[in-house]
Amino acid sequence: MTQRLRTTIKYLFSIVLTIAFLYLAFNGTDFPKLWEILSGINYWWALALFPILILSHIFRVLRWEYFLRPVKKDLRFRNLFSAIMVGYMMNNILPRAGELVRPYTIGKLEGISRSTAFGTVLMERIFDVLSFMSLIALIPLVYSGPLTQTFPWLEQTGLWITVITFAFLGLFVFFMLRRDILVRILDYITRHLSPKRAQLIERIMHSFLDGFLFLKEPKHYLMIVILSILVWGLYIVMMYVPFYAFGLTEQYSLDLTSALVVQAISSIGFAIPTPGATGSYHYFTIQTLTKLYGVDQEIARSYATVTHAIGFIGITLFGIYYFLRDKLHMAEVMKEELPEKQLSTDTSHAS
Repeated sequence: MTQRLRTTIKYLFSIVLTIAFLYLAFNGTDFPKLWEILSGINYWWALALFPILILSHIFRVLRWEYFLRPVKKDLRFRNLFSAIMVGYMMNNILPRAGELVRPYTIGKLEGISRSTAFGTVLMERIFDVLSFMSLIALIPLVYSGPLTQTFPWLEQTGLWITVITFAFLGLFVFFMLRRDILVRILDYITRHLSPKRAQLIERIMHSFLDGFLFLKEPKHYLMIVILSILVWGLYIVMMYVPFYAFGLTEQYSLDLTSALVVQAISSIGFAIPTPGATGSYHYFTIQTLTKLYGVDQEIARSYATVTHAIGFIGITLFGIYYFLRDKLHMAEVMKEELPEKQLSTDTSHAS
């Protein structure tokens, strides 16, 4: 199967998922009532979530800088912010493309190895998974309703996600610390390849593991944890503030703990490969509001539609601005292999 065919199948699958989740989320919608609700909400409260979203990304930039600090010091905040905005913009267009675009962007702007930058992005995703699992663990402390009856798969899925995340983290850390074992494994795997190809693979793997070098600097652990808490705390606030736009605090007595539950479960939608969590975010948000809190179906659909649209459109516009300003080229991003001239700029490998 050619690379082009695999890519086509992947994106067709994403489109099918999006359509399926949108159908599940909006099947049976009373559109006149939905429009009436959308026409009558206080959009100032809804729009307030966008600056909160940008602030959360600022904290993401600060956290990412700690991951990259062992590779290169004195990184420009503006370049890190640009890479994150462009990455999220691409995720809104092509699911998971942002994980490739962000290393490309910071590599171009700061001269960092793309493999190393990708390692730090993966490390950030691991921290996000751990933060997400922390929210899931908090739900029973703030919600006593029919959680397991409504989402019977939630606890088991969370357990498996945690186990798999820690397994991968442990594997990466082990190889980062024992590069000699990695070299022997790579020598065995690449023994039938040409020396040039084998050297390319080894350089990519070492560069990738350099993305985990921050683990050798425990003095930064506390700040990384604090910034992770701030990021996810702001995500909860983003869910809470629009409650006022829809009257959910008065009519249904939803509060900050309710926003925590909605944020935790709706985050599952972002793990599903749909563009910008379109459809999947709507479905899980609507299910949470209606099944756990008894919110009217059309109000829940309106809430999901507005909150998703504000974040989706705002991040996309920011991303396009930085994409054009930094003269980025998607054809180069989507190459499957790293160019050898880029590999030559890789940082020195830890012993």
